[in-house]
Amino acid sequence: MLNAIGEEESLRKKVWNTINLIQANQLFVHSKNLKVKYYDNDKKKTSVKILPEILSLCVLNALVPNSAMLLVGGHGGGKTTLVKLLGRMFTGMRLDEIESSIVRGHPQLTEEKLTGTLKLGKLMKDGVEEVVWRQFITSFWKIIDEVNRLTPYSQDILLSLLAEGKVKYYDAITTIEKYTLYATINPQDVGTFEC
Repeated sequence: MLNAIGEEESLRKKVWNTINLIQANQLFVHSKNLKVKYYDNDKKKTSVKILPEILSLCVLNALVPNSAMLLVGGHGGGKTTLVKLLGRMFTGMRLDEIESSIVRGHPQLTEEKLTGTLKLGKLMKDGVEEVVWRQFITSFWKIIDEVNRLTPYSQDILLSLLAEGKVKYYDAITTIEKYTLYATINPQDVGTFEC
């Protein structure tokens, strides 16, 4: 029991440190605040802390297994930067690893660019279809930037991943057991689709 309490306290400190670090460095601009009541063990009473609402919700999303969150806002609001930095803090992945696993929405994004590709050498030599899954599929920390720029077909592939935890490409199926997903959406314009 003591070990579980110690782990809980350690996680609580990490969460507060993450929120404070992002807030102190003004890594995300958001004007709405969230009032959080919590029991302060040191003071032996209930305390209140004022936090940026969207940042707090993003942190909570990261703590919930197989969670997804849609961040809606204007261009240049820091949505993608926020979730990249949270990914670095929560997973320990390097920023370039997180960057290489981001799906950037655009209408030309094909199933191959989204999910995987065939290993051509094996296909040509042995006639065997072996799928090499894209880093977005294999990564725990998933980011879809500007999801409303994806075609309805590409959006359906992503919804299948979320609903079933499985991705199919040719005859290969892979199961995604654990993930945290963030998607961003910018205002509608001529290059966007309905989500």
